Amino acid sequence: MTASGSAVRVERGAGVAVWRQIEQILAKEIAANGFGDDGRLPSEGELAKRFDVNRHTVRRAVMGLAANGLVSIEQGRGTFVQPGAIDYLIGRRTRFTENLRQQHHAAEGQMLSAVRMTAEPAVAQELVLPARAAVWRIESLHAADGVPLTYARNWYPAARFPDLPSLLKENSSITHALASLGVTDYLRKWSRIGSVLPDTEIAWRLGINRQQPVLWVENVDVDLEDVPIKYGITHFAADRVQLMVDTSL
Repeated sequence: MTASGSAVRVERGAGVAVWRQIEQILAKEIAANGFGDDGRLPSEGELAKRFDVNRHTVRRAVMGLAANGLVSIEQGRGTFVQPGAIDYLIGRRTRFTENLRQQHHAAEGQMLSAVRMTAEPAVAQELVLPARAAVWRIESLHAADGVPLTYARNWYPAARFPDLPSLLKENSSITHALASLGVTDYLRKWSRIGSVLPDTEIAWRLGINRQQPVLWVENVDVDLEDVPIKYGITHFAADRVQLMVDTSL
């Protein structure tokens, strides 16, 4: 049965793949607000029964909807109509909380782990540190309106910021923590943007399927003296965000 209560048949041998027909039917129902206020789609099993197909065919159709930004697949919860991607600004001053609050979204962040380690050569190079210098690797997760949006791994010079993890435990804001350590402001020096299929860790943290692409942003932040203070890689749930680059800000 459809969301409106009438049966829909898919045509085999019609020149359009069955999974594509299902995707098109569901897309029309999404456009007509056919899945209620919570926007939750039926389970794979329910859709397979409705269209008289196997779950693999349904899964491919739903993945097509996700690739077009129409739904979000959340592990352990289900598939939901995507209300619209958040515009995430990348500029000279890139701040997660400010980005979301300007668009009237609730922003939440948490530090997942902090490990003191010897900088790998690539990290030391980007932070302009001596070989084998100590760094903090900070792992963090940020959400918008309770839904995971970014998962990040960032590296900071440990000698310059010895108390960074303890400050982040008290207050998850990296801006406030750095201000307490003498960096009153900082700027984005460069960003490199790409996309990739997530590994198990990233997919789990963002609550998405491993077949859903994620956006990644590699970047370096500097203090007002142009000294690097952070090198990092952030992964974004691609169906929940649109990256906007504005170098004037």
